[in-house]
Amino acid sequence: MDRSPGRHGVSFDELTLHYQPQVAADASRIVSVEALLRVLNPEPRLMSPADVLAFFEAPEDEEALDWWVFRTAATDSLRWPQLSVGINMSAARFRDPEFADEAFALAQEVGADPKRLEIELVESSFIQDFETAVANIERLRAHGFRVALDDFGTGYSSLTYLLKLPIDKLKIDKSFVDGIGTIQSTVIVQAVVALARALGLKITAEGVETEEQWRFLKIAGCHLIQGWYFSKAVEADEITRLLETRVVPRAAA
Repeated sequence: MDRSPGRHGVSFDELTLHYQPQVAADASRIVSVEALLRVLNPEPRLMSPADVLAFFEAPEDEEALDWWVFRTAATDSLRWPQLSVGINMSAARFRDPEFADEAFALAQEVGADPKRLEIELVESSFIQDFETAVANIERLRAHGFRVALDDFGTGYSSLTYLLKLPIDKLKIDKSFVDGIGTIQSTVIVQAVVALARALGLKITAEGVETEEQWRFLKIAGCHLIQGWYFSKAVEADEITRLLETRVVPRAAA
């Protein structure tokens, strides 16, 4: 498994992961965090995660980046035994028949508990081979991992994904949360939450920025809330501090 740095002038030494809390809907505690790619020292060449991804477009480089993120997040998860950690993986990994077993082997290598690692598949990433993707998800779950469908509603065939992919969690995209207050977005969010709960899925609302959004999503039945209203993505040390002080951050406080 190639986990070497990208070959286009970007070293993993220039990158880091920050973690955004996912808070229980009643705002009582931090339940999990999502690992998000960040640049250590932004400069014209590398200002954002999007800039980083542009250097890792080749399949072998994308794979190397995926596994670097996985290893780093799995290692950081050892610091927070009470949390689950969400790790974004590209759709290409789900096309690899060996992905689930390789993820399990790497988790074992760093000493991480797969039951506390949640693999996130970005829904806007087109899945070309559903059969292999489903087999990987089933294998991941057999190893103890949980699998989340991220950015739900922004991709190619949302309901088909729900029908075919044996996932554990649905993450409602920020674009729908932003529209709460309009009839269209409000109805869509309510329908998605009702559908997900009927399927036995956990629901996280992403991109929550206001008290009104939070209160609506809590009443609607979301399990977890993620967004700047509670906290932006922060360094691993800050997550540790929040857990030690038992503080649930809130931007409006």
